[in-house]
Amino acid sequence: MFFLKGLKKSHRISRLVQMAIAITLAVGLIQLWQTSLLQGQQLLKSQTQKMARLLVQQTAYGAAPALQLQNDEQLQWLASTLVLDPKVMSASIFSEDGQRLAFAQSVTDEELEPDSQELSLLLERYPPYVEAVTQDGNNLGFIEVRLEPRLFFNEIKEAHQIHMEQQQMMLIIAGLIGMLLSRSLSFKRADFDRRKTRAKLRKKPKKLKKDKEPRS
Repeated sequence: MFFLKGLKKSHRISRLVQMAIAITLAVGLIQLWQTSLLQGQQLLKSQTQKMARLLVQQTAYGAAPALQLQNDEQLQWLASTLVLDPKVMSASIFSEDGQRLAFAQSVTDEELEPDSQELSLLLERYPPYVEAVTQDGNNLGFIEVRLEPRLFFNEIKEAHQIHMEQQQMMLIIAGLIGMLLSRSLSFKRADFDRRKTRAKLRKKPKKLKKDKEPRS
């Protein structure tokens, strides 16, 4: 190989060892990157559930004053506002005894009854999240919100993807800097070793010639 030509045996071995270490580190880096991607996917799923649960908890917190005052109009406004979020398919607010006080849905433009079979079929693919509504330790009722987790996942994934791309760019830049520095130092070292070896080779014939000359 041209980068080993003109080097001493010890230097060749050293260079080959360096190359082997570099290849091993590169393979390890690829495996680490793949593991990081897998962990990132698992983290995304976990964050999706947390964000969905947080939305439902915030809704329950917002419904507490209206439930305590038994303000059905405000409860209906809350449910209708909630389904304006594309991630929310339906929202139901119930009293303590299970009576539905407010309902809204965004899965269809048709005016369907909350308990109708047609609406139930449309909503069954969206998982329900149920949260109790409490205030000052008193149970006021509960809410049921059906969400589209995929949209939560996509939002978090987009932010995660931007972060990963920034990290990837930083790794590429760091790798390029390291490669340029390594090549610069490697060429200087190799050139020095070649000059040193050639100088020794030039000296040897002169020494042999002197030894062969007859002594007077």
